[in-house]
Amino acid sequence: MGTGRSEFGATEVDDVRAAVDFARENGAHTVILFGWSMGAAIALQLAADPLLRGIVVGLVLESPVLDWVATIKANCMRSGLPAWTGAFAQPWLGWLLLSRVSRLAHPVALRIFDWIARADELAVSTVILHGALDASSPFALSTRFRSQRPNMVGLESFHADHTMTWNSDRWRGVVTSRISNFQVTV
Repeated sequence: MGTGRSEFGATEVDDVRAAVDFARENGAHTVILFGWSMGAAIALQLAADPLLRGIVVGLVLESPVLDWVATIKANCMRSGLPAWTGAFAQPWLGWLLLSRVSRLAHPVALRIFDWIARADELAVSTVILHGALDASSPFALSTRFRSQRPNMVGLESFHADHTMTWNSDRWRGVVTSRISNFQVTV
């Protein structure tokens, strides 16, 4: 049983894996994962899982966390702190004793969520929906991720802040057209 506290996607991935298993047990052959913010980090973890290869066939990532370290720094800046203060959070998340003091069930290895470094592991078609005004999850990371995997990643930019692209008039059309391009087998 979880603590009810966010673990940055490290343990929440098990919940999404259970949902994928449930879908498969009930007739789904393939799935497309749609992840918002931290949910995008979770979706990427599952898409890279060799046990789900061929099952997870596409990703739609809204305002994705592509690198927790950069995201923590961005949120420090958004809060009026210098970006370097984010370095203080890392030991509290990653070291066993400090993570226990922080009331995390387990240490969180933030580097496993660095999809800029892990871009070559992406093996499914992905579309990123990201607001250029996002002060929480850096838009520049989505641009970089796309440039590393232009054959796998599409990027749709919106004039929006974090997780607010859905307010755009063109959001639904973009999602619908991009998903229809994924290779789905029935």
